[in-house]
Amino acid sequence: MQAKQRKGFTLVEVLVVLVIVGVLLGLVTVNYARDNRQQLQQEAHRLALLLSHASNTARTTGQPVAWASQPKNYGFYSLSADGRNWAILLNDSHLYNRQLPENMRVVQMRVGDSQLQYGDKIIFSPAGLNAEFLVTLSAEKLSAQIQGNLLGQVTDMPVMERP
Repeated sequence: MQAKQRKGFTLVEVLVVLVIVGVLLGLVTVNYARDNRQQLQQEAHRLALLLSHASNTARTTGQPVAWASQPKNYGFYSLSADGRNWAILLNDSHLYNRQLPENMRVVQMRVGDSQLQYGDKIIFSPAGLNAEFLVTLSAEKLSAQIQGNLLGQVTDMPVMERP
């Protein structure tokens, strides 16, 4: 009797390969999926860098730069030549209107002791002295704060659980 030549894979071999691929795919997904905390921290850091850039831009150009927000978006503005109106900043490739991710909102804006309303502006002076400000972003039960000081330095604080 001749031994049969085996062609193909057995069911057990196929199942073992599928289990290994499934486990590896699960590990990759878990490691690379961003959770709300990471996404909020990243967005707060991005906003802090942009606000710092706006402060530096005001100092280097000699023209004031402003930032204003709505709940789901924000933008940067420059003062018109006559000094009366604010217009969307067009001459900077970084300071443009941005949408926040779907689950995120701007929930608080303060300048000094004053609470700002949506549309109110935080203004960066070309003189380099600015009012202290605080901006709070929120995603579900988490919040992140961005603080600016008198010298235009901007920092983002670690994400915290909201009460």
